[in-house]
Parts: sequence; structure tokens; C-alpha cells
Amino acid sequence: MKPVLNTCVEQRELWDQVFTESENYFGDQPSLLAQKSLKLFRENNVASVLETGCGQGRDTFLFAENDISVTALDYSSKAVDSVAARAASSSLSSHIDPQLLDIRKPLPFESGSFDACYSHMLFCMELTMAEIACALSEVHRVLKPGGLVIYSVRSIFDRHYRAGEHLGENLFEVGKFAVHFFYKDKLEELASGFEIKSIERIEEGALPRDLYCIVMEKKNTRYAPTFESCSLEEGRADKIPFSRNRARMCGPGET
Repeated sequence: MKPVLNTCVEQRELWDQVFTESENYFGDQPSLLAQKSLKLFRENNVASVLETGCGQGRDTFLFAENDISVTALDYSSKAVDSVAARAASSSLSSHIDPQLLDIRKPLPFESGSFDACYSHMLFCMELTMAEIACALSEVHRVLKPGGLVIYSVRSIFDRHYRAGEHLGENLFEVGKFAVHFFYKDKLEELASGFEIKSIERIEEGALPRDLYCIVMEKKNTRYAPTFESCSLEEGRADKIPFSRNRARMCGPGET
């Protein structure tokens, strides 16, 4: 077994390559989760959404087209550039704010800034449970009271679960991609400070992917790790708090 995320392929570089080679890697239509989310956003009068892991923007533009302001984050510069270029060439630029950000760092927004947070298959990528807990603590902070969180992850019922090399926790390297698979009880453990409204399983895509879709509402104080507490403990407040060893089996100059 490799240590967690001890892989020769740096995931950010891999996603940059994928988004360079394909204009619509995940398709050109909004995801099923986005369509379900839009209905909930309308019912709850959501006007501002923080989207983490926006990719090439297939869901971003669905929300913007329905008069929702979207702050769209991704750590791939190619993804952010793609969303920015498309927004600039459309009538939706005032509704879309693409920003380059690694979700493993604190969010650069004031507390209580957003009506909702949306994330489709970001938390099932190269993130440990500790990093996801910290990211959700930041989401909790930037949401308004009663704000919605909607996100999806790959489930243990997915056909690729345990198909690749084990990276630690429930992470596996599947076709060079690090994929985190989830039990339902793990999702419940991550929900401190939120009220879970629903956890639903759906299938998406040609594979298909088996996903858990989670809807939560911000309720009270969150008792979970934060980037601040982890950084203080590690003594490196300006860096990603969880290091990765990518040296194993890599050639000279590779990271």
C-alpha cells in the first residue's frame, strides 16, 4: 500500500492536462445534482452560491443562467481560465466570479457571505478525511445562518471501489486519479454544525458513477477540525496543513 496520496502524478497537473485536452471533460450539460440543487435553491431563495471544484463550469452556468451569483473555485488554472473566458464571452459575466483556490487552504471570504455552497464530486478526489473536515468547517463559517450545503461523493457501491492501488483511508488510485470512496456513516460524521436534510444515492455518467448526494443546512456551532487549529498544531499557518509524500517510485525531478 502506498502512503496516502503517494503518487507520481501530481493531481493538479493531471487535471490541468485533462482540461487542456478536452473542452467538456464531464460533458456539456449540467449534472443531475445541479438540476436537483437548482430546485432547492429556488425554494430557499438562494441568491449567492459558493461552488468549490467548479471544473469547466457545466453546473456554474446553470446557476448563473437562473440569476444566481456564483463564486466558482477550482485549483486547476486551466479550469478557472476556461470558466472565465466563457463567462466573459457571454451575458453572464456579472453572475460568475471564477477564482483559483486550493480547497485545502482557508477560504478568502468573510463569515456569513453566501446563501449556499455547492460541490459536485470534489470531496471524493485527492482529499483526506481531515482535509475534508477542515474544508467543511470553512464552508460552515462562510455560510449565512440557515445556509444550504449540497455536495456529492463517490460511494462504496461504485464499480471502481477498491479497483485501484490503495493510498490509505478509503482513497484509491484509479487510472492515475486519486478517488475517495464513502460509507454513509462517514458523511454523517462530517456533518457537525449542520442538519442533514437528505442523503441520496444516484448514478451519473456512462460508467456510471455511484454517488452519495448530501443536502445539509447550517444550524449551530461546528465541533470539527479547522485549518487554523491544524496549522497552529503543525506550526505552518501559511501552508497546506497536511503534507504529502510523493517521492516513492518517482524519477529524478518528478514530484
